[in-house]
Amino acid sequence: MESKRLEITKNALKLFCQYGIKSVSMDDIAREQGMSKKTLYQFINDKNDLVEAALQVASDQDCKVMVVFKRNDLNAIEQFFEFKTIMEPHIGQYQPTIMFDLKKYYPNVLQEFQSKQKDVVIEAYSSNIIQGKKEGNYHDDVDESIIARLLFAHHIFTFDDSNGLFSSNDLRNMELFSEIFKYHFRGICTPKGLEEVERLFCENNEENK
Repeated sequence: MESKRLEITKNALKLFCQYGIKSVSMDDIAREQGMSKKTLYQFINDKNDLVEAALQVASDQDCKVMVVFKRNDLNAIEQFFEFKTIMEPHIGQYQPTIMFDLKKYYPNVLQEFQSKQKDVVIEAYSSNIIQGKKEGNYHDDVDESIIARLLFAHHIFTFDDSNGLFSSNDLRNMELFSEIFKYHFRGICTPKGLEEVERLFCENNEENK
C-alpha cells in the first residue's frame, strides 16, 4: 500500500514539475499509472492530499541532494561543482508554473515546504562555508550564518520566474547556475579558492563550448 502510494506520488511530482499543478488532473495521474481513477483513490484521498505528499517527496529529495555539502572526500568548491552536476539533468524538466500554482492554490502547503527546505539548505551551506574556511578556500572573516541565508534566498526568489527576475527559459539554463556560483565564490574565496573555481567552473565551461 505505502510503496504504491509513493510510486504514484513520485510520478505525480514529475507531472506537476513539467506541466504545473492546476493543469494536471487526477484523470491524468490515473492514466499515467495505468489504473482507473477509482483504483487511484484507494491510495490517494484527493488532489490536496497528493500535492502535500508530492511536496514531501520533493523535500526528501532536496535533503538527499544537499548531503553533497557534507562529503569529506570533496573540498568546499568541489561540493558546489558536484551539486551543479547532480542538478543539471533535472533543470530542463522543471516548469516554474508549479510555483505559481502553489502560491495561488496551495499557499499553506508551499509555506510548510519552504520552511522545511530553509532549515536543510541553510544548514548545508553553513557546513560548506565552515569547511571552506578550514581549507583556506574561503576568507576567515566570512559569516556563514549570513551567507548561507543569502544563498537560500536564491532558492525562493531567483529561481522563481513569477518574480520577473529571470524567464522560465533562463531558469532552465545551467549557465545561470554557474554564473551565480562564480559570483558567490568571487566574494568569499581566497586566491587559493579562486584557482579551484577557475579549474572547476571556468575551464569546464570552455571544454563544453
